[in-house]
Parts: sequence; C-alpha cells; structure tokens
Amino acid sequence: MNTEDVTLQELIVRALTGRDQRARQSLQTAAASDPELERFCAELQGVVSELAGTADWLSSGPSAELTAKIRQAVIAKLPAAPPHFRTVLLEADLGRRSAARRALLVLVAGVVCVAALLYLWQRSPAEERRLKLTGKSVFESSLQDGMPRGWQKAGEQNWLAGSEGLHTAGNEESGALYYKEGFAADAALALDLDLHVPELGELSSAMVFLADGNGEDAPALDASSRPRSALALEIAADSLVLNGPGRTLLQSRPETGGGGRFYRLRIEYLGSAARVLINNAIFYDGPVPQPRGPFFAGLRVAGPKKNEIRFNTLRLER
Repeated sequence: MNTEDVTLQELIVRALTGRDQRARQSLQTAAASDPELERFCAELQGVVSELAGTADWLSSGPSAELTAKIRQAVIAKLPAAPPHFRTVLLEADLGRRSAARRALLVLVAGVVCVAALLYLWQRSPAEERRLKLTGKSVFESSLQDGMPRGWQKAGEQNWLAGSEGLHTAGNEESGALYYKEGFAADAALALDLDLHVPELGELSSAMVFLADGNGEDAPALDASSRPRSALALEIAADSLVLNGPGRTLLQSRPETGGGGRFYRLRIEYLGSAARVLINNAIFYDGPVPQPRGPFFAGLRVAGPKKNEIRFNTLRLER
C-alpha cells in the first residue's frame, strides 16, 4: 500500500468520525456537484451509521474499536469508488493544506506586533512551567505475584497474576483495574509499565490511563469500564490513540504488524503538558486540557482477545 492510499484512508476516516471538520468539509465539497460521488459518499456514511448503532456517538467521540471498524469499512469500500474519487478528494485536501500554509504566513508576519509578549514568554519558558517529576516511586510491582495491593477492579471481570504477568479471566466484554489512591493534579505523575498484546483483531484493545476523578474520590468509568475523562493511551489492532481529559484527541497513528507485540509504555502528566513514550521513543510531548483531579492510574482490556493481554513491571512515580 503506497503513501497516497494511507493518506486517503486516514482523511476519509477522520472525516467520517468527526475528528477533522476540515476533512469532513473536503469530503462534502467533493461530492456536492457530482451525483456519482454523492452516492458513494452516502454509502460510506450509511456504513458508519450501521457500525455506530446509535445517533449520539459522534458528539461523544468514537472509541478506538469503532474507529478501527470504520477504517476497515473504508478500505473495503475504496475499490468500488468512482474512478475520479481519489483525485478529487486528494486535490481538495491539498487545497486546504495550502490555505493553512498561507494562514501560517500571515501569523508569522504578525510576530512583530507581539514582540513584547514574546519577550515576557521567553523569560518564563514553557519547560519551566511544567510540573517536575522527582523520581520518587509511590508503587512498584512485577504484577506476577497475585492481585497487586491497593488496586481495585471495576465490574465483575476477574484479574489473575502469573509468571507471564497480570491478565483478565472470564467472559465479560471488558474489564478495568485502578489504583485506589488518587493523586492530586498539582504535582507531576508518571505511569510506567510493560505490555504484551496478541494479534488483537478488530474488536479487542488494551488501555493504560490516568483517569481524572473530577473532584471525586474514585475514577468515573462508564458501563464498559472506560474512563469518562483521562490521559489514556489505547492500543487496538491497527492503531494507537492518545486522548486527554475530556476525551480530547492528542495523538494517533496507524499500527502495523500481525503477530504479538511488546510495548514499553510511559505516560507522564506534567500539569499543563503531558509526555508519552512508547518503546523509549516519544509518541507525544505537548499541552493537555486542564484536569480537576485527583488522578487514578488504571488498566483496561476489551474484546475477545482481552484475556491474552499481559501487563508487567508497573511503576508509579511522582
């Protein structure tokens, strides 16, 4: 698959899931004056509506599972697209990128008008405003010696530990485990662990999160044990998705590879910013929406392959 195909797929997926309103507008503009394109776009939207199964999914944001389903549906439908669909849509996307570049040039030209503010900003660098980690450990476990002390499961899903690590056992659709002690949002917090995942398939996923308690003494989880607001990294069959408090999308990327995978994960909450490392490489380093706190560190698994996911060597530090 070439780079142009991947770009086209991601453009359509982001448009259909409402994660990129400009991409959505490009899709609508491309079909506006062409009945053949309009019919094809309507078919795509119809497939998405069937997969979602509810009318209000778009306002709350799609889950990683739903996004993966939509991506697979797009890949399956593209061979049936009108011959000129690819060209029209990619040209529309290139046009909006050119407009964005022009807007950037205008902003750069305005730098002269805010020179005094920039000077003050430089006197207090963003790095200095970030909360600092002290390196002090507040919890450490190999996750191989039974249920870790101080952790609470959400729902009826059982959690077991063995030589391969911590995992779930049972027929429930999903399950979560969280550290019962909450951590105030006025100090930095890091969650560090190893994660082994099998070949997940479309419906399975693993999540590592720092849930925002929003002023309460326990994390707010929905019926599927998913945190309602969290700094959360979710690993699905074909994607990695990082959300911030309020389910704000911070970063995502397609994930490749059919077999089992190993991840060394580190999520750092640094106040006005967050940093996430995957296998010692920076996945995200930037601003986050401000949480209320306290934070609750947690793990979540979902789907048919959930019992094969293994967590190891977990550490919390402040």
